[in-house]
Amino acid sequence: MQFETIILEYSDNVATVTLNQPDKLNSIGVRMIHELMQACDEIEQSGKARVIVFTGAGRAFCAGADLEDLQKAAASKPADLERNLRLWFMLTWRIKNIELPTIAAVNGHALGGGFALAIACDIRIAAEDARAGTVFVQRGASSADMGVSWILPRIVGAGWAAELMFTGDIIDAAKAERIGLFNHVVPRDQLMQTVRDMAVKLAAGPPLGLKFTKRALNRSMWEGLQGHLNLECATQSLAFLSDDFNEGVKSFYEKRPAQFKGS
Repeated sequence: MQFETIILEYSDNVATVTLNQPDKLNSIGVRMIHELMQACDEIEQSGKARVIVFTGAGRAFCAGADLEDLQKAAASKPADLERNLRLWFMLTWRIKNIELPTIAAVNGHALGGGFALAIACDIRIAAEDARAGTVFVQRGASSADMGVSWILPRIVGAGWAAELMFTGDIIDAAKAERIGLFNHVVPRDQLMQTVRDMAVKLAAGPPLGLKFTKRALNRSMWEGLQGHLNLECATQSLAFLSDDFNEGVKSFYEKRPAQFKGS
């Protein structure tokens, strides 16, 4: 599949999706949204990846929404505006619910919609000079956008989420790591290798086990303990019946790395 605004590459069971509009600091427009969702579909259907990495070309991860598209949306009729906004929100849903582990390699600014894209990923690893912020309120809009008001408190807690969303402040990578927004911060020239090491490590794990784990992590955010225990029991039962589980136990006794196949 050919894309205009992104690049999709596969290597060692890892799919890398690069936002490729460096002249616009990888701002997200309608075409990019469609292509990102198409890429997610293609990755899942191809079976060629067990982990997905999202990053940006050039000096930014994603500086937010394409202002031209936003202005067009704001000038449209209410029904058209809602339809356009729903497309943006569906991007968050698509990335959050893809059944593969996702890593955001934050190589620069992650602002507005770019911030939302980063926190929709499971793990965030950033360059030392990266910056992050919701910024929506600084543009006269609500910071409750693209799922940020639901996802962010679950990452950094209610207090930090409120401060970041009310102020729209842009924070540096060190602070983002300190409050738990970024999992790891590394020198810029080590970012992609660090991300790749993490991705390859995850890709070597059992595909079914990772899928069930992600499904449980996502469900834990909105379901009570009793229902969640039922989910864990069901998915763990399936995992114990898999060939990967037998291989995991066998490789442990044989003192060798496990070779998981996803069956």
